[in-house]
Amino acid sequence: MVAYENLNDLQLDVMREIGNIGAGNACTALSVLLGTTIDMSVPRIQLLGYETTTELLGGEDNIVIGLKVEVNGDLDGLMLHVVEKRFAERIINTFYAKEIDNIANLDEMDSSVLNEMANITSGAYANSIATLTSLFVNIGTPNQIPGKVSEIIKLPLNEFVKPGEKVLVVDEEFTIDDEHISSNMILALESESLEKLFSRLGVQL
Repeated sequence: MVAYENLNDLQLDVMREIGNIGAGNACTALSVLLGTTIDMSVPRIQLLGYETTTELLGGEDNIVIGLKVEVNGDLDGLMLHVVEKRFAERIINTFYAKEIDNIANLDEMDSSVLNEMANITSGAYANSIATLTSLFVNIGTPNQIPGKVSEIIKLPLNEFVKPGEKVLVVDEEFTIDDEHISSNMILALESESLEKLFSRLGVQL
């Protein structure tokens, strides 16, 4: 059974390419949603453990919103979008003016905007994987979970990754109206799905 922890350089390059293509398509989809031009630097695609991921996302006590999107069909896993306060505020203010005091206490309309963002960008990632592999990749409805980074990132680790193993983290930096804003997406696939993914891409395990 393959795990992210055991990927070789070629397999890691494939995962990085999937992340790069997915992030580019997600940026385009986000630009359409917001009705404005969005630029994105080349995303960093990293294979990280729990502690390093926690540090990347601002420390274990940083309050964020986790947007959990299940992946099913020919592949099983999840995408976890980690949204910090400024990114959420910038997305919401594209539709209506509002200052966000506490990201953990968004109202129904605010949550709806973020869910739509997660749905569209997750769809862009899923379509990228489907196009590259000819697999059927479906996504579920975003499930919004506010809390500390230390708790949020346990979601993919507890469900799809064994203790001590790593996850694929896509670190993106968007430029929206001259403002630089970071966003992160964690991809965790079950080991059998990883095997199927590499098989379809012709990568030897």
